[in-house]
Amino acid sequence: MWTCPTCSTKVDPSFEVCWNCGTTRDGVVDPSFVPADEAGPIEDVRADHPGSIPPEPDALQGDLVEAYQALTLMEAKFLADQLNEQGIPAVSDTQDLQDSLGAWSSNPRVWVREVNLPRAREWLTAYDVNRKAKKPTLED
Repeated sequence: MWTCPTCSTKVDPSFEVCWNCGTTRDGVVDPSFVPADEAGPIEDVRADHPGSIPPEPDALQGDLVEAYQALTLMEAKFLADQLNEQGIPAVSDTQDLQDSLGAWSSNPRVWVREVNLPRAREWLTAYDVNRKAKKPTLED
């Protein structure tokens, strides 16, 4: 904790300015600071909000379906990023349920829209073939 040099409020170390008055640890006061209790509501910015950029239609068609079951969270994230680079919208799990449940079927997964599943599976199959071809053996 640090103590605000202006208002003496105790401030959590994760804050760079005092939440009460907007002063930095070094005593620099922000004249435009408004406490949360005095601030108005935050504007709701959604995809359907006027002036926002509409999402690409193809990226939103269909439900999410499992495209791949990875060995680790890192691999799942890597594969989702690679699919996105190929123009195939994808996301990965953010938690490994295998750690919690201990079940093999709970490995981290990569998800795509149903409409993109054939392209994703084609790319992922090529990834698997390439990965297995480079896998070292015990004789190496």
